[in-house]
Amino acid sequence: MKWFDDEIEKEFDRMRQRMERMLGSPTRPGAATLCGDTGWRPSLDLYETPDELIVLVDVAGINPKDVEVVVDGETLSLRGNRCRPLEKKVNRVHHMEIDFGPFSHSFRLPVPIDPEGASSNYRDGFLLINLPKKARVSTSVSIQSDE
Repeated sequence: MKWFDDEIEKEFDRMRQRMERMLGSPTRPGAATLCGDTGWRPSLDLYETPDELIVLVDVAGINPKDVEVVVDGETLSLRGNRCRPLEKKVNRVHHMEIDFGPFSHSFRLPVPIDPEGASSNYRDGFLLINLPKKARVSTSVSIQSDE
């Protein structure tokens, strides 16, 4: 039995994602804001076309050389670091929303992909990762009989 219809379930997922962006992930020890951890996760979108998965990652202010993308089986992992651009000593912070420091984010891909064809492009603060889907191979299986 389903507890909620699909739209309510989607809205709960969106709320969870917003809370994680504000407070850090409650599922990992030392959630960013609550425990003073400097870890954070860049926002990303995952799209699917008939031929590939497309991952769009918001990495504004990060040199592409400071980002590592690893495809391992069914998992995509992103690691990197965003440094603060301010070099002056600050006396007081009045408002702060931008995350800085090291980040790491791994997630399971929804479909099998071909890592050999993976590519990425950095433009205007976004990292676009293209992951071609693994080709489905169908084959006939002969049926043998002992008769």
